[in-house]
Amino acid sequence: MPNNNTKSSFEPRIGIVQLVFGIIYAFVTGIAIVLAYYVWDTSVKAGTPQQPWMQYFFIVLFAVMAAKSFFMYARIKILLNNGVHTVGTVDSIEPVRGITIVRGRIDVKDYGEIEIESRYAGESVAHELKHFLEDEHTRKLPALVVHGKSPRGMFVIKTYAGHLDQNSINALKVNHK
Repeated sequence: MPNNNTKSSFEPRIGIVQLVFGIIYAFVTGIAIVLAYYVWDTSVKAGTPQQPWMQYFFIVLFAVMAAKSFFMYARIKILLNNGVHTVGTVDSIEPVRGITIVRGRIDVKDYGEIEIESRYAGESVAHELKHFLEDEHTRKLPALVVHGKSPRGMFVIKTYAGHLDQNSINALKVNHK
């Protein structure tokens, strides 16, 4: 049976990865432009002008891939900036092979309840988050919902070096509804 948690989850780290790939693709596009000029210039100097069709192909290919990556990065940034802060209910917190998986639910206005899943680096986050929730006597954490045809959500938990960020621990406290 497929896991529906990831279908309604939102992962902003994909935007950072797309930005890195976009920069790499733009760099490769620049190299292809320089190579195309070199091939054309060398053939003109040799007296047999030729068009560098292969370099043109790679210029177009990598320019399209760079544009797609920058578009995806910009789209994710817009979604993050336009997301609505809300509260989600935690169903489970599991440390699995070096990561912490937090599963839960968010009640989205005019849509219903969605299941989400957020992943964080480090297994210590799971233990620290469980202790935090026990100390606060709650199962609620802050969340972000991005509205659209099918809304997506994520828990808003800041971590640093595989642990809960101690400077933002007060941001995790929400109203106990």
